[in-house]
Amino acid sequence: MLYFEDFKAGDVHDLGTVSLTEQEIIDFGTRWDPQPFHVDPELAAASAYGSLIASGWQTSAMFMRKYVDELLADSACAGSPGVDEIRYHQPVRAGEVLRAKVHVLGATRSFGSPDTGIVKPRCQLEREDGTVVFSMILHSIFVRRESRSFGRSLDPCHP
Repeated sequence: MLYFEDFKAGDVHDLGTVSLTEQEIIDFGTRWDPQPFHVDPELAAASAYGSLIASGWQTSAMFMRKYVDELLADSACAGSPGVDEIRYHQPVRAGEVLRAKVHVLGATRSFGSPDTGIVKPRCQLEREDGTVVFSMILHSIFVRRESRSFGRSLDPCHP
């Protein structure tokens, strides 16, 4: 279980890899971002991108899934007050293997709620060669280890 105190500036958490199929790109684009380069392989081939690309929103969601599965699921995360920036540095294409990473920029105790603190990570998806294709500066609220916030301890060893 990770608590606020477990995050220090300079820490890097490798969350593993993700990738999309062409059909996943088309399905997401059709439902949420129906631009031609997300939904039609022929029109995408004739676009400035030269092929089908994932929506930036799908890229963001791919990262978020890895963040939840690999870090937040075993943590005392209590939500997020927001994001400072989201950047789509490079298009994401079907079959690309992307590595998800969290670089901790800092962690600050909350003055308004002494039971929590804010962890500020730079979240990234990178190609195998290290090229960053997606990044965001996130603010994640984590409960402090000694907190009895929410009426119970979040430490499974000390309920």
